[in-house]
Amino acid sequence: MRILIFGETNKNRQQKYRIFAKEVLHKIKDRVPDNAVALNIILVCDDYIHKLNKQFLNKDRPTDVLSFLIQDKVWGEIYISRDRARVQARQEKISIEQEIFNLIAHGILHLANYSHREMKKIRRELNR
Repeated sequence: MRILIFGETNKNRQQKYRIFAKEVLHKIKDRVPDNAVALNIILVCDDYIHKLNKQFLNKDRPTDVLSFLIQDKVWGEIYISRDRARVQARQEKISIEQEIFNLIAHGILHLANYSHREMKKIRRELNR
């Protein structure tokens, strides 16, 4: 599956995120549709994700990650707030890159319809 990263200009980080997303997808390959050819990961600011959260989930606040299942050639889109990732990374005492890895995994697992309980197990196995 092709992983497209938007909102990140650093090619090295794009590649790291792409490789990690493929690791997650490989781990859950039984839940990924065979006809899916692409997954979009979009890094945005709090204002943008706030608008999406309000428009699609009727929640009037920013959030860290939103996943939208498309079910066409593009399996889905994952929106990640860099601002939330930065705050959460500071709180957890991890790098922002690590927090973005966490949010990529979380978003992909949402697309694959994993419960939060199931997510914890998979994310421990992927521990980066």
